[in-house]
Amino acid sequence: MRIVVAMGLLFCSTAIHSQSISPPEDDNEGPPLALWEVGAGVGAALTPDYPSASNKTFRAIPFPVVIYRGDFIRIGDGSVASGRLFENDRIELDLSLNGSFNAESDDVEARVGMPDLGFIAEVGPEIEILLSDPGDGDQRLKLEVPVRAAFSLDDRKLNARGFVFSPQLEYERDFANDRYEWSVSITPSFATERLHDYFYEVQPEFETATRGRFDAGGGYLRTSLGLGLQRRSKKTFAAIGINYNFLGGAANEDSPLFDRDNEFSIAAVVIYRLWESEKRAPRRGQALPEKKTAQ
Repeated sequence: MRIVVAMGLLFCSTAIHSQSISPPEDDNEGPPLALWEVGAGVGAALTPDYPSASNKTFRAIPFPVVIYRGDFIRIGDGSVASGRLFENDRIELDLSLNGSFNAESDDVEARVGMPDLGFIAEVGPEIEILLSDPGDGDQRLKLEVPVRAAFSLDDRKLNARGFVFSPQLEYERDFANDRYEWSVSITPSFATERLHDYFYEVQPEFETATRGRFDAGGGYLRTSLGLGLQRRSKKTFAAIGINYNFLGGAANEDSPLFDRDNEFSIAAVVIYRLWESEKRAPRRGQALPEKKTAQ
């Protein structure tokens, strides 16, 4: 059950936040949207068991989707949660969410006999800066600067695993009358020592003839190149994303648990809108409705 919940959280965060999979209401043109929306989705992903692992695992799971578009706080409308705290159409403060799946060590040759890796959740603030012209609705160049705290779920315990810094430069472009969107991004990632320890450190009790003692350190983790495609319609949203991760020069590439200096992952999601409220809300980038003043 813990694994199912963790997978649902990861797919939900991916569906509403990542560069390749986001809701179709990012444009600032057209009539107001529903204040509330409820839907259901299904996602699938093929990902490495941990950064640099030679093993990959396929997962698939259904998940619920809830979107709220308040005047100042929005949930699920292009990000996990965002607040309009700046009177600037180029800067927005978001809540950034990321994660990775659990892995059984006996299924990973380099980790046989070591403790399993639990589900990892990352959460923290993010500044999103629009670098392109806000008036150009067909294309967007964005810089996203998140700082997330990482936590692992191990034997029913939540353990702090340090911090992750993953600035992302992303370009998005709409085509086919805004029914489709493709995106490309580059994301270098850095993490503190506690997260690197979780992946790459080898304690004396886990040494073998082919796996020597290793003391991991913090620093550069990897650089990800992402390519995504989305299709939008009135009731459904579908997307697929591919990430190529380059780990050459990583802080702990000398670890016996470091298998590869390049890897890829692929994820896909389909979301169906089930219900929306009659009350409307402005799209992203549209001016907020003027408040009525007492006569």
